[in-house]
Amino acid sequence: MTRMEEYAALHAELAQEPKGLETSVERALKRRTACRKKARTWIASGASIAACFAVFVLLVNLSVPFARACGGVPVLRELARAVAWSPSLSAAVENEYVQPIDQTRTADGVTANVEYVIVDRRQVSIFYTLTAQPDRPLDADAKISGAQGAELDGFSLSSGSYGTPNGQLRQVDVSFVDRDVPPALDLTLNIYENRWQEAEEQAAAPQDEDPFSTSERPKYLTSLTFTLTFDPYFTEQGETAAVNRTFQLDGQTLTLKTAEIYPTHLRLDFGYAPENTAWLAGLEFYVEDEQGNRFEPVTNGISASGEEASPSMVTFWMDTTYFSDSKELTLYITRSRWLDKEREEIRLDLASGAHDPLPDGAELAGISRSGSGWLVTFRERMYRENWYYSLWSGFSDTSGEERSPTSSASSSTWTDPETGAHEDGSRDGWFFETLALPDVEGTEVLLSPTFTRAAEHMPPIAVAIC
Repeated sequence: MTRMEEYAALHAELAQEPKGLETSVERALKRRTACRKKARTWIASGASIAACFAVFVLLVNLSVPFARACGGVPVLRELARAVAWSPSLSAAVENEYVQPIDQTRTADGVTANVEYVIVDRRQVSIFYTLTAQPDRPLDADAKISGAQGAELDGFSLSSGSYGTPNGQLRQVDVSFVDRDVPPALDLTLNIYENRWQEAEEQAAAPQDEDPFSTSERPKYLTSLTFTLTFDPYFTEQGETAAVNRTFQLDGQTLTLKTAEIYPTHLRLDFGYAPENTAWLAGLEFYVEDEQGNRFEPVTNGISASGEEASPSMVTFWMDTTYFSDSKELTLYITRSRWLDKEREEIRLDLASGAHDPLPDGAELAGISRSGSGWLVTFRERMYRENWYYSLWSGFSDTSGEERSPTSSASSSTWTDPETGAHEDGSRDGWFFETLALPDVEGTEVLLSPTFTRAAEHMPPIAVAIC
C-alpha cells in the first residue's frame, strides 16, 4: 500500500470509528474549503474539538479510537511528532494541510523516501526518510533546483535533521524570499555515512585544533534526485495585508508596510526613512490577538532577511496566525538592534590592539598570532541568559578583499593563550567570541559588525497590524 493509499485509508477509517465522529466529519468536510482561507473559525468546546478529526495531534494524544485508526499509518504519526517543535507546522497538520508525495529512490544500498510536503505560496517543508542495507547511520546534504535541474534563485535552504536515526522523518525547509514557490522543484539528496560517534570520540580526546582549517566535504555514498510537483491548491494559499503604519523606534523612523500571512509562517515587512542614522539589524518581538493568543518569531530556520541595497533587515518571519480565529493583531517590540551608518566598519590594528570604538557592550579581550593567521577575542554582553550571538559578519585587510573568518567560537569562559589567565564572564553577564582571521595581509583589518548598539523597550512598543 502506498502512502497515498494509506492517507486515503485513514480518512475512510475515521469516517466509521468512533461513532461520535460521523456528524463532525460531515460538517468538517462541508466547510473544508472555507476553513482553508485566510481566517479560519474554530469556535468550539473542548469536547467538539476532540471529536473533529482535523485536530490531528491533539487526537493522537487524547483519543484512543483515533490513535488506533492511525496505527496503520505510522508515518502520519511520525509527522505529528516531527513538527511538534513548530506551532505553524503543527497547526498545518492539525488542519489537514499536508500533501502526500510517496516517492522512493534506491541506489548503492541506500533508500530515500520523500513522504510529505507542507507547502504554500512562499515556503516548502519536505519530509523524508533514509535507510540502508546493510544498516548504518546516514545523513544527507540537500540541494534544491528547478524542475529538470533548471537554475533557481531567490530562496534559502535549511535543515535541522543532522543525526536523525534511519527510518525517522527528516526535514528540509525551502523559504522563497522575493518570489513564489514554483509548480515543481528538484530535491537532490547527497547521502553519506554519519560518523558522529567517531567524531564525538575524537572531540573528547586531547588534540591541537587548527582554527584555520576548513571542513572537508563528506564522501558521498550516492545521490538521489526527486522531482516534487505541488498541488496548485496549496501553492496558491496565502495573502498580503496592507498595514502602512509609521512609528518611532529608538530615534529611528520605521514603517510596518505589510503582513504576509501564509499557512506555514507569517512575515512582517518593514520600510525605513532615508534620513535614519542607523540600519535596523534585528528585532525581538511577539504578536498578540484580541483573545490573548501569542505568536512568536521563528527560532528554527530563516528568521529575517534584508535587501540588496542596504545592510538593513526588512522582513521578519514568525509563527502563523493563518489557522487561528484572530480578528485583531498587535505587534509588540521588546528589543531592537541597530547598525549605525557611521560604524559599518571598525578598524583594528592586530599588532598594537588599537581600534575604533567597538559596538556598545563589546570589549577587546585579546589578540594572538597563530601560524599564518590571528585569533581575536572579544568580551561581549549577553543580552539575555544563555544567548550567544555572532557580533561580527566578516573582515577585510589591506588587499581590500572582503572575507569571512574561518571559524567563530563563543563561550562563557576564555583563557588567554599568551598569559594563561582564565576569565569566567557568565557571572557578570558576559561571553567571549573568538574569530580566526587567516592569512591577513598586513596587520590592519576592517571588521564588519552585525550591529553596533541595542535598545530595550519596556513597556513594549505596540503597533496595530489589523
